[in-house]
Amino acid sequence: MIIESIAYHFPEHQIEVTAACFEDEQQFNAHHSFVGTSTVYQAPANETASDLALKAALDLLKDVDLSTIDFLVFSSLTRDYHAPSTASILHKKLGLKASCGVMDLPVGCSGFPMALMLANGMFTTMAHNRILVLMGETPTRAVHPENLSVKHVFGDAGVAVLLKPSSFQPAFEFGNDGTGFSSLNVLRGGARYPMDTEFLESNLNTPWLNQFGELVMDGHGILKLTLSHVPNAVFALLDKYNLTLDQVDHVIFHQASNIVIDALQRKLNLPKVKVHNYLADGGNTISCGIPIAWAKAQEANRFKRGEHVLIFGFGVGFSWCGTILKVH
Repeated sequence: MIIESIAYHFPEHQIEVTAACFEDEQQFNAHHSFVGTSTVYQAPANETASDLALKAALDLLKDVDLSTIDFLVFSSLTRDYHAPSTASILHKKLGLKASCGVMDLPVGCSGFPMALMLANGMFTTMAHNRILVLMGETPTRAVHPENLSVKHVFGDAGVAVLLKPSSFQPAFEFGNDGTGFSSLNVLRGGARYPMDTEFLESNLNTPWLNQFGELVMDGHGILKLTLSHVPNAVFALLDKYNLTLDQVDHVIFHQASNIVIDALQRKLNLPKVKVHNYLADGGNTISCGIPIAWAKAQEANRFKRGEHVLIFGFGVGFSWCGTILKVH
């Protein structure tokens, strides 16, 4: 399996992350060092995750024969509806054939490599021609402006990735630690904690939180979970390929924050030049982050045909998934 092509889309409205966004210079300096965002993008109130993904898809597919697409996977934590699947909506808007299957994948930051894992299984067992993976995320709708742990960390985006089978068969390493549930969550809006009157009335000045609930993150908890699980999982993945880290040409981790990416780079003793970090423009876009980083690396001519690229997603759950692909 290979990545045939990628397109991404940011909303028009952008927020420049400057000292003026914070109460004092100390807060700004901490954010700049630990998080690393300079610009984040925010979708307008009438634009959903599927709208962002659709714009990326229309750009990607303008010269593609749609009849060759046999399955559509949509990865998002901010889907349009509880039901039907957002993938079904995108299927209709793109005019895909009736025999093209669809599914939503609401797993968050590990969503892209998990979508690749599903696609690889379908290529192996069902002889599909092409699989379309779409991602759309609008996490800014779940950010409280006074919550410094998430303020100007997250951004909205849409991504489209076209996959096709090849002689190269990727392997995958994945897992989950449910004790990390409380480190990153949006509790309101589901069956366990519905948006009751008290919650709605508490957000009269922040009405956007009443769409998805409020995103709560324990940054130190996420970092601890990441360093506890991801390095071991990376080495387990390398074993499946009989490769060493020295033989990997590029590494793209989930674009979480500077502090997380830098900590993994040091823990794995990776040369900094191998590790891609594009947080400055866009921020943490959840499942969109890894494919956007791949696309930006291509735009900068950092990839060469045949090189090995290790990608590893991790986050909400706490879940993780990674693979190694060859540049097409």
